[in-house]
Amino acid sequence: MVLTFIVQLLINMKKFLFLLLLIAFFRANAQTSYYITSADQTKLFVREFGKGEPVIFLAGGPGFNASYLEPVWKNLSSKYRCIVLDQRGTGKSALSTMDSHTFTMDNYVNDLEALRVHLKVDQFTLLGHSWGAALAMVYAARYPLHASKLVLLSGVGPSSKVFRFFQDNIAMRLRPEDLKELAICDSLQQPTIKALLPGYFFDRKRALETKALLNLDDYNTRAQNLTWPAYMADEDSRVGALKNFKGTVSIIQGRQDPVGESTAFEIKELMPQTNIHFIEKCGHFPWLENDDQASDFFEALNAALN
Repeated sequence: MVLTFIVQLLINMKKFLFLLLLIAFFRANAQTSYYITSADQTKLFVREFGKGEPVIFLAGGPGFNASYLEPVWKNLSSKYRCIVLDQRGTGKSALSTMDSHTFTMDNYVNDLEALRVHLKVDQFTLLGHSWGAALAMVYAARYPLHASKLVLLSGVGPSSKVFRFFQDNIAMRLRPEDLKELAICDSLQQPTIKALLPGYFFDRKRALETKALLNLDDYNTRAQNLTWPAYMADEDSRVGALKNFKGTVSIIQGRQDPVGESTAFEIKELMPQTNIHFIEKCGHFPWLENDDQASDFFEALNAALN
């Protein structure tokens, strides 16, 4: 009788401990979402995953919803507090007016500063892909003491030099069927990103698989058209200020990325502390290429953050 009671008690304790562990797991991996308010009163949507040192995720485009970065924050959320910002005009960060006054570098920087203040941290890591890497450098140039680390994934450079060859590097990879689709999109005034996507990948098969999943409802072409001119107009002050940035800088980039190797070395010339990791047989989206490239990417990413 007593033995039966003890056995049952142990079983119940195990169930209780398992339940506690399960609750702890889901709490650690739970998504938290909220809005913050920027200096111009724009409401910006933020999601959080995991716990630890804060890492701010900045998507590319400009104009892409950050959802395509989900495999990256899922990989990191067991070690870091992954904070995903819907940049102005994307995702749930809607704008009632989209013009040259709303898409300025000052506004983009103010958005990140509002996030930092909300998080009540003195410094954070900025992890940006493509345009998001450019935005990370814009912020670091303005607030060098608040950006402890820049992790630049397939990043656009700090100057306009990349635009001299970026489109050519994409166009040379396109096939007749891609060009036909591109012409149709142009004639209908539709986003051209799907037609251009094969030019961003090393592996065409992976490009077409990704293309089939791409939701253009998540893409704001207006944001792109308004942001790049503002970025280029800010070039001189940004390049000069980045020479004084002393934080850690890591670049992870596909060897065949259309942004070109010279872009990575341009960044390193401005910030000599930059560490560059090239991934072989890889384009603009390393974690979406084949298994070998994705594995190399995540290994390099974790090393950069550590």
